[in-house]
Amino acid sequence: MLGKRKAQRDLFDVGNVFPVALDLASFHGQLARAGERLFRDADFAAFYADRLGRPSAPPSLLALLTLLQHESGCSDAEAIARSAFDLRWAAVLRRAAGEPLCAKSTFQLFRAHLVLHDGVRTLFEQSLAEARRAGLLKGGALRIALDTKPILGRGAVEDTYNLLATGIQLLVRALSAAAPQSPAVWAQEHDLGRYFGPSVKGSAELDWSDPEARNQFLAEIVTDARRLLRLAGAALAGEDAPAVREAAVVLEQLLLQDVAESHDGEGGVKAAIKAGTAPERLPSATDPEQRHGRKSKSKRFTGHKASVAVDVDSQLILDAAVLPGAAGDASEALAQVERVEATTGQTVAQSLGDCAYGSGATRQAFADAGRELVAKVPQESDNQGLFPKRAFVLDREQGTVTCPGGQTTAQFTQDKEGGKTFYFGRLCQNCPLRAHCTRAAGGRTVQVHPQEALLQAARAAQETPAGRARLRERVVAEHRLARLGQLGVGQARYRGRRKSGFQLLVLATIANLRWTWNWERAQTAAGHTVAVAARSLGARETLTPFLRRWFLHTGSRPELSSSSVHPHRFTLSMAGFRPHF
Repeated sequence: MLGKRKAQRDLFDVGNVFPVALDLASFHGQLARAGERLFRDADFAAFYADRLGRPSAPPSLLALLTLLQHESGCSDAEAIARSAFDLRWAAVLRRAAGEPLCAKSTFQLFRAHLVLHDGVRTLFEQSLAEARRAGLLKGGALRIALDTKPILGRGAVEDTYNLLATGIQLLVRALSAAAPQSPAVWAQEHDLGRYFGPSVKGSAELDWSDPEARNQFLAEIVTDARRLLRLAGAALAGEDAPAVREAAVVLEQLLLQDVAESHDGEGGVKAAIKAGTAPERLPSATDPEQRHGRKSKSKRFTGHKASVAVDVDSQLILDAAVLPGAAGDASEALAQVERVEATTGQTVAQSLGDCAYGSGATRQAFADAGRELVAKVPQESDNQGLFPKRAFVLDREQGTVTCPGGQTTAQFTQDKEGGKTFYFGRLCQNCPLRAHCTRAAGGRTVQVHPQEALLQAARAAQETPAGRARLRERVVAEHRLARLGQLGVGQARYRGRRKSGFQLLVLATIANLRWTWNWERAQTAAGHTVAVAARSLGARETLTPFLRRWFLHTGSRPELSSSSVHPHRFTLSMAGFRPHF
């Protein structure tokens, strides 16, 4: 049953018993002041039965505990302990010291509800509501910046031998649970006991420099895996066992992606590790949703990608989602823009991105949706010192290309995506500029992208001062990702993309709240200083707008001091100069 937070504070509240003075500029001080208005118990009523059971711990306090835990990065057990013995946490939760908020299982169940029912969005949307209350998030059309950051997965990344062994372990555990029986005992009965001892690869006695010995060892593991899959098939034929089916699918995929199997002609199996890396390869059996990914040509990682949409004006995170590690940065860009509009109730007028968002396909998708995308187009190569593509004149209406030598061709072939390749062929034979244009025996070719018009328009725009200025505005997304990195988003706390998405949204909530509260505090301080200066000068209406603009532009706080010789004279110190009034 839904438990509710008491409106009246307890007599032995930590704030009434101990002289706890939280720093109002700290996270704990700010959260303590805003805690009562942030979350309501009714926001989480769907998680609880109406009249069954005892009243739960107030979910509004569990939500605050979730923020406290992720801000500190501690474990569940540590979070429960801190709710009792950390006076800062007790002050935020308005509880007596020495009394934990709830049992660890209650806290874990609340998190499970937030994950399963997407309740974490309630936390995240409250951070935007807080920003709107403070005046940081204003109405009207939005301009957002999009970017991604790698998240290292929680699952163990293993080589092929240990990866298959872990897959066998997982399927054995699922089958033994259906028995029910201990996994180690079940494995011994089916001659699979070695997979529940020390590392299979580490305990193997063979010459690892001998390819034949390695393949023979791999063939033994593959034989055990195939036999286990047959046992799983028989178990699935008799009843529906989701855990068995899931583990069997993972093991089957591990075999297909890494192992080249064949028969030796005597009923046995020959096996070898495949060359190269299979697309969408599973690098971890304990977290099958992890993928190999890369943020750049030189930066590789294994895990997921955090994708954020940041308001250019307020620098608030308006949406955050987790993508597969192997997915392109812009694979869900349009969907993210639509989520921003659904969350804020405002229209996105412009989306900014880096080169990863500047492909022709992404631009076409945004154009078809009637949306504006501003993203950098990579510079064309210098073509090894020969005439680059930009030296040719493309006439899209006539369907022709003219070379620097004045030759025009309309001969082309078209691929299935709509791109065209124009051929000059014999026109290059007697051209005096051929040595500067091509080394191909068949003459010069020019490839025209399916979205060539969009790419050319974007390239022309980014060469203007205004275009370059717009592209620089996307740096706010990098700043917010850096803040999320400080909060720990670079390493997943949980396994799976859905739980990693929960972690990302909680950290985005914390980042938004801190940004809002610090901004509001700065505004209050600036307004107070300006008001004092204006009253002392008798020119509130004239001076206040100037000082406020100065503060917002420089970020420095004006300081007002009086003279001991002339108490009526005030000195206003702003950013290095001291004008006397």
